[in-house]
Formats: sequence, structure tokens, C-alpha cells
Amino acid sequence: MTDLELNLTTAERDCLVEVLGRALKEARVEEHRTRAPEYRERVSQREDLITSLLGKLGQTVNAA
Repeated sequence: MTDLELNLTTAERDCLVEVLGRALKEARVEEHRTRAPEYRERVSQREDLITSLLGKLGQTVNAA
């Protein structure tokens, strides 16, 4: 995997953190509501990815 460097202004970073935070909340709700194991796994993987991104942006993520 290739690393990518991205330069953001403070306002851009804050916006990205906000968008990712909302996406994480939605993914958690979606995972809770779904009954299909395969789809639940995909949603769980997406949660992990979003959590990783937030961590790279210096944000702590509360457990679901």
C-alpha cells in the first residue's frame, strides 16, 4: 500500500473530522440494525477504516 501525504488547513481538518464522525455514527447504527452477516462484516470493516482515519487526524474515538 502506498502512503499519501495530504496537507490540510485547520478548517479543512475540522470539517473532515466532523464528516467522518457522522459517518462513523451512521455506520454503527447500520451495523446494529442489519441482520445479514456478510453485510454486517462490511459495515464493521468500514467502521474500522473510519476509526483509523480519525486516529490519524488525532481524534480519539469513543467505543460504541
